[in-house]
Amino acid sequence: MNAVRAAGQRWTLADLIDFETVLIGVDNDALEHDRLIFNRDIRPVLPEGDERARRRAGLHAWLAHRRQTDAIDAGEAWTQGLRLARLALFMGMAAAGFALVAGLCAGTDANVHVILFFGVTLVFPWLVFALFVLVRMWGRGSSVRLETWMGRVMARVTRSQDAHRQHRFRLLRERLAESAVPRRALQAALARTLQIGAVGFNTGLVLAFVGSLLVFDVRFYWEATPQTNGVVASATRVVAAPWRGVWPEAVPTLAQIEASRAAYVDGSRRVPSTPQSTAAWWRFLLMSLLVWGVLPRLLLVAFYAWRERRALAALDFQSPGHRGLWRSLTRIERGAVAAPAADTALLLDVGGSGIQGAAIRGFLLRALRVNPGAQARIGVLDDDAEASADAALAAGPDHVVLAVEDWGLAPRQVGALHARVRKAVGENTPMTWLVFARDAQGPSAPDEAHLQRWTRFIDGLRDPATEIVAYDGRL
Repeated sequence: MNAVRAAGQRWTLADLIDFETVLIGVDNDALEHDRLIFNRDIRPVLPEGDERARRRAGLHAWLAHRRQTDAIDAGEAWTQGLRLARLALFMGMAAAGFALVAGLCAGTDANVHVILFFGVTLVFPWLVFALFVLVRMWGRGSSVRLETWMGRVMARVTRSQDAHRQHRFRLLRERLAESAVPRRALQAALARTLQIGAVGFNTGLVLAFVGSLLVFDVRFYWEATPQTNGVVASATRVVAAPWRGVWPEAVPTLAQIEASRAAYVDGSRRVPSTPQSTAAWWRFLLMSLLVWGVLPRLLLVAFYAWRERRALAALDFQSPGHRGLWRSLTRIERGAVAAPAADTALLLDVGGSGIQGAAIRGFLLRALRVNPGAQARIGVLDDDAEASADAALAAGPDHVVLAVEDWGLAPRQVGALHARVRKAVGENTPMTWLVFARDAQGPSAPDEAHLQRWTRFIDGLRDPATEIVAYDGRL
């Protein structure tokens, strides 16, 4: 199926939003049809080996199929809304930066205090950014703020929709905010948006500064009561370190710094002006705006874009809803013909129930497409049986089926057993917990309440290569 190759394994925020939107509204009737499509077109071309990659590619291909059949616009609305928000923020912040520098530099008698200029255009914005980072690290209320932000971005979509669709959008915001990986991706998108606004602010600063230099006679000065010209000179050398070797004329010398120091004569301030000091200061301030203003913000935009991609690349689709969808899509229907080629599975009888591979061979072939091979008992008070199970696990089976009675869930013991088997076979070997009930005729379908508890427990392990299946003798 070309959809799998075209979809690839790279998820975007728009994909994730569309996926969660479909998942909220999916029903059993739709899944019956999707299951046929999945087993016919998607499953045969999924990558082999890594179950995480299989799940990402399979669910992405399923989403592509649903996009072809349904009108899904949540992700597109998100993308358009975010683009508009970023454009508006960029333009608004650029106007603010332009107005700030114009207020400092424009005029027929423009005298610019270099320390004040540097402080309000560079130091203060970076202090605001540092405060933002501290608040993010503190982390309290991040989910609430994120949900509110998402609601504002998508408000224009829900405003004109009916109550049912508004309810679905609320559910979507909650689902995306409650899971750690999507929340990290959304937070990175928010931080990237804010940094785009910061790029606009610094762009406005540069444009207004250059325009003021071209139009007005701008002079630069500084003032201080104590003799601090040495401190100012040291500070300028530190700030100018990135370009000092490339453009030394953009670093004021000690003599130029002293020549631009304001003096008070008869109670009035006198601003000295020399062509050399004026040229040195405007070059210094322009390079400061570019190197310490525009450039770091561009790097932060790229950094948060990378953080967003990295978070989306870490999607494992291991929440109960995602695992339930995958379980529904990959389930083999009753009456299906066994696969012509099947992996050989190691059957582990957990607790020593006495279940035999021959008795469930037909079910395993049709439901899991595996053929039971070696068999061992595990989790029993028998050292020889445990040693045999360890030896069978060490042999590197293609698949491990752990058969367990439905009433026998003891979370601590089962969790330890799962970790033991996973450590022995590696992280990519498929493991399936086969839950069954036992009666006089042999294995039978498990009790529904017991099965639900088992399902919640296995899903809580968040192991991509581990699944749970209920025995069904009719399959």
